[in-house]
Amino acid sequence: MLYHVSPIAGLKTLQPRVSTHGKEYVYAIENMVTALLFGVKKDDFDFLLYTDEKGTPIIYECYPDALKSVYQGKNCSVYLLNDDGFQRNRTSWSAELVCEKEVMVIDELVIDDLYNRLLNEEQNEKLIIHRYEYSAEYRKIISNHIVDRLIRFEIDLNSITETDSRFSKYYKAIVENLIQITDGHLLQ
Repeated sequence: MLYHVSPIAGLKTLQPRVSTHGKEYVYAIENMVTALLFGVKKDDFDFLLYTDEKGTPIIYECYPDALKSVYQGKNCSVYLLNDDGFQRNRTSWSAELVCEKEVMVIDELVIDDLYNRLLNEEQNEKLIIHRYEYSAEYRKIISNHIVDRLIRFEIDLNSITETDSRFSKYYKAIVENLIQITDGHLLQ
């Protein structure tokens, strides 16, 4: 059984859509708690997400109170899917499975309060949440993650602080410094 989570309720089929990978896929995950993290609109600039060797999802907030800001007051639907047609290792994240065709929904489970559900999963040790810290070590982890994603996703550094408030509020210095070091003046 696989899980696909969406803020949209009542779906009977899932259609392939283009995401950061640039290809049309239906995305699914084997671990329902990991899948819950995708129940609302969010991206790699909100959280650093990975799974440990046991498959437990681990998230790091990329800015203060990101968990509450993204999930509080939100609901979602968990769609149960048959694993037919899904493929592993088609994206850079091994927990993610993809299918290039339309997928029929087997069942739907509605989550009324996603934020509280995630906190309960944390209490049950099925989710590890690292709240934002102002320590040098934590901020280094997040800075490396943000720089990696800015480069990997080919974000337009010259406009991102104007089009996305997270960048003007939390990542402005990173963006400004990347603009400066990529303008060519450091080359001999």
